Amino acid sequence: MASLEALVRSYRVKKAEVVKLRRKSQNNLKEALSQKRSSSSGLASIERNKESLGRKMGHVAQLLNQYLAQRESIARLKIAAEERLRHEQDVQDSTRQQIEYGPQEEKAAAQDRLKSIEEKIAELHAEMKEREAAEGRLARQIEELEKQKSRLGLQLKRQAQNRPGLVERLRSSAQAESSLRPKVESLVKREVQTIRTLESAENKLAVVQAQRRKAKRRAVKKKAKRRTARRKVSTKARTRTMTATKKPSRKMRRIKKSKRTTKRRASVSRSRRRNTKTRPRRR
Repeated sequence: MASLEALVRSYRVKKAEVVKLRRKSQNNLKEALSQKRSSSSGLASIERNKESLGRKMGHVAQLLNQYLAQRESIARLKIAAEERLRHEQDVQDSTRQQIEYGPQEEKAAAQDRLKSIEEKIAELHAEMKEREAAEGRLARQIEELEKQKSRLGLQLKRQAQNRPGLVERLRSSAQAESSLRPKVESLVKREVQTIRTLESAENKLAVVQAQRRKAKRRAVKKKAKRRTARRKVSTKARTRTMTATKKPSRKMRRIKKSKRTTKRRASVSRSRRRNTKTRPRRR
């Protein structure tokens, strides 16, 4: 019995140790799987972000090239307008001199030409203001696109810097998984075997304990029966003693006295009959 109880205790200790090791290994495996999933997800996210940033960079570069081309075109138009403006101003100066110093009959035609030149000069000024405004808008847009391009480039650089760390993390977590999974499976089998052995030992112990309790109950019942028998014997003895020592009542004394009287009479009568049989007859 004692050896069986010690065996059960040792199996329980072994079970607790195996359960502890199994839980620790499972937690490590879960952590490795979590790292593997997060690393894989991070790498996939990097690839998606890289593609998205690449598309954005391409779009920004395309817009930037368009705006740069427009700015160059505006700059050329502005230069051409400035040249026409100088030319018209030169023509305006010469026309004024002709009006001032030329013949009288040519002054009227010169006046008409001067009005036409002034209108052209005004149009050229308006055109140059428009070009300057457009050039300013393009300059701001180009500056914003260059900033955006710089931010996208920085994000791509960060993504590229994060990728090696995630790759290494994925590799280490995959190695940890490959080493921990067989260990967990082995510990699970060991735990199942230990539980079965413990259950078998506990069942045997339970049977032995049940037999022991049954035998104990039988012994208790036998002891109780013996105690009850002794009590009955002692009770009868006490009753006889009390009956013998108890003074009979008046009625009982009369009954006993009448019984003794009846016995004496019966005895006298028997003795008389015997005497009558033995006495000789008179002739």
